[in-house]
Amino acid sequence: MSFPGVSPVLRRGARRTALALLLCFVAAESLAQGAWPTRPVRLVHGFLAGGNVDLNARLIAAPMSEVLGQQVIVEGRPGAGGTVGAAQVARSAPDGYTLFLAAGGHASSPSLYRSLPYDAVNDFTFITLVTRNAYLILVHPSFPAKTIQQLVQIAKREAGKLDYATGGVGTGMHLVALLFQNQLGIKMNHIAYRGGQATPTAVAGGEVPIMFGTPGEVQPMVDSGRLRMLAVTSKERARAWPDVPTLSETVLPGFDVIGWSGLLAPAKLPPAILARLNEAARISMKRPDVIEKFHAKGSDVAATDPETARKFVAGEVDRWRRVIKEAGIPPQN
Repeated sequence: MSFPGVSPVLRRGARRTALALLLCFVAAESLAQGAWPTRPVRLVHGFLAGGNVDLNARLIAAPMSEVLGQQVIVEGRPGAGGTVGAAQVARSAPDGYTLFLAAGGHASSPSLYRSLPYDAVNDFTFITLVTRNAYLILVHPSFPAKTIQQLVQIAKREAGKLDYATGGVGTGMHLVALLFQNQLGIKMNHIAYRGGQATPTAVAGGEVPIMFGTPGEVQPMVDSGRLRMLAVTSKERARAWPDVPTLSETVLPGFDVIGWSGLLAPAKLPPAILARLNEAARISMKRPDVIEKFHAKGSDVAATDPETARKFVAGEVDRWRRVIKEAGIPPQN
């Protein structure tokens, strides 16, 4: 290419200068990514402190802080079944300093709510899955049903009179409860609490007789006898409670719904930072002490590569879209 009026020497100098600037930019960018992180990382979730998702976030944040050499700070942004926290992260800069611990409700929210300010798959970079666990059906010790079969019988006999609690509208436990009722042809009244320990505390205190929950937030009360577990929602019995039957083997053959959590970031996260985060999470989840802590709260670790995590969540979004449509579950505001 010729530049009229410019000498060959100047043209060569201009090219060398442009090339030098480009190499400096690439080197600076590589250095910045290689040095990442240079400050603390926020790990946002969409629920109150003390609940299952909050516990999962803290269990993975501590070892990742050691691996990354910077503190990973857990920050709850509760509201609307986790969608408030998800929306905040989706709007954040894709620099690796704002992460999101998504829970099972992240995949059902697109079909459960009339509108969301983000796309549950395309507006995020998927780093890894973190945990898998069954949902649990529990009752106050004074509740007359001693088995899940007896609970169903009472619910059918007293249609619309039984109250049940979950950690909030749109949460995974809420959706499981709706699906449970729809497939059995029963109707109970939903009492939504704001996650954390509010739900099991309310049931243990006698405010509500029944709850759908997750392992981490109920295990101490189950162990102390303040709550009684009737069934789990996974197709296989839970490792932590091998004597508790599944819905599949009792009242709903083939029923298989699990909770999960996964580590996400805003869309367009630089590949070098994505690789570093996936490596840090996988190293953390291989530690025996971390595995033991997850097992102690009824969860199994589920480390994956980024693409496996993305495909899993995309599949869950499609699955719950079909389930919600077929079940005729009305959208929430």
